[in-house]
Amino acid sequence: MDWISLLQTNAAANVVALTAMGMGLAFFYADRDSPTSRSLALCLDAIGISILFNVNLVEGRDIASLPWWSGLGGIAEAVAIIAGAEWVLRIRRTIPAGELDTRGGDYALRIAQGSVVIYALLSVALPRMRAEHFLQALESSDGWPPKEFFLFATPLLLAIWGLVTAVRLVLNRQPERSEAIRLVAFAIGGPLTAVGLVTNGAIAPYTTVVGLMILLIGAVRYHVIEGQKGAFMRRFLAPQVADLARRQGLRQSTGSETKMISVVACDIRGYTAFAEQWPSTQIIEGLEEYYDHIARIAAGYDATIKDYAGDGVLLLVGAPLHCDDHAARALAMADTIIREVSGRLATWCDDCNPLGMGVGVATGEATVGLVGGVRMEYVAVGSVVNRASRLCDAAESGQVLIDEATFERAAASTDWTKKMQAVQNLQLKGFSGETPAWALSHSAAAAVTPA
Repeated sequence: MDWISLLQTNAAANVVALTAMGMGLAFFYADRDSPTSRSLALCLDAIGISILFNVNLVEGRDIASLPWWSGLGGIAEAVAIIAGAEWVLRIRRTIPAGELDTRGGDYALRIAQGSVVIYALLSVALPRMRAEHFLQALESSDGWPPKEFFLFATPLLLAIWGLVTAVRLVLNRQPERSEAIRLVAFAIGGPLTAVGLVTNGAIAPYTTVVGLMILLIGAVRYHVIEGQKGAFMRRFLAPQVADLARRQGLRQSTGSETKMISVVACDIRGYTAFAEQWPSTQIIEGLEEYYDHIARIAAGYDATIKDYAGDGVLLLVGAPLHCDDHAARALAMADTIIREVSGRLATWCDDCNPLGMGVGVATGEATVGLVGGVRMEYVAVGSVVNRASRLCDAAESGQVLIDEATFERAAASTDWTKKMQAVQNLQLKGFSGETPAWALSHSAAAAVTPA
């Protein structure tokens, strides 16, 4: 049989194989920086290669004339299952384990991978036996299969058991919504797709393409949700945090916890009067420039933007990206904001009252984490947040006010005390009694850079 006739005979299976490979390439280029997406892409490409190899070079051929390399298709099948298991394993590692012993799921995946390695070795060592007693036996309905059939079927069934067990354990641990959708699609579509791996029966192209479509639906939904998360991370989180979220999962990297952090609050002095006098388009343009400048400064100090509220911005240092010198970083960032942003505010208009900046910095314990489903928000709850906001309200234009905890922590790690002056009789709204505070001069942080 020539190649043209062979391709025509196996047209349905070949189209399905090319579809699987195309989906794998699409998943790779859509999210090539994600290890999980790369693993899934390799799984799909290996499925396509396996189908092409088996239906065109092995099945339907005279067993006696099969060359030694006809068993290489088993390697492609093994790669598909190994990559699928690696994909599930990487998802498992993005889910906080807490006190759970997760070794059982890991062992199940390693058993799956080890089993298909045995299958691949048997396929290469016994190519004709695989073709006659396994691949052809799958298409035959003539009684009980020969004992040689189970030599190849057993490691494959063991691998499928390992995958199913691991997926069930992952879903029990409630992974991120996007990954859960892909896992469910994999659990449903995977077995249907696997039919086309080892058989070219009449029903195989149909089951395989249905399985691929289920995988595609799950993957599209995954990328939609990931796109929403990406927009959130780019807007509010430091680049280092966004990278951490991609590697470890958004829930694990931004999970709820109580920790010591520093909070920086800043807003524009004279903004209300300015907003009343100038067109809204000019105000929006100014705010966009203001937000962008704050975001660039925040990224340099590994700070996370918690809130934009009109002319005010609230930033966190030490969450979710941990750093021991968060107080010193917060002070350095506050000084940079005063020096750089104040100069930009002066250019907003030529014939209006000059705009200024006030900044407050506080240090203390806060509970931080990601909340929300469709609309996600990174929150910080604790008196330290309110204290930073009130210090900002009390600060004069061009002034940074810091609380006692920030003063003590920063003085212990840097030479800050020479740059600060105590503020007497400071009363903060919502706080009883006087609040010990210090004022920071503009050049205080000139020699301090983030570690």
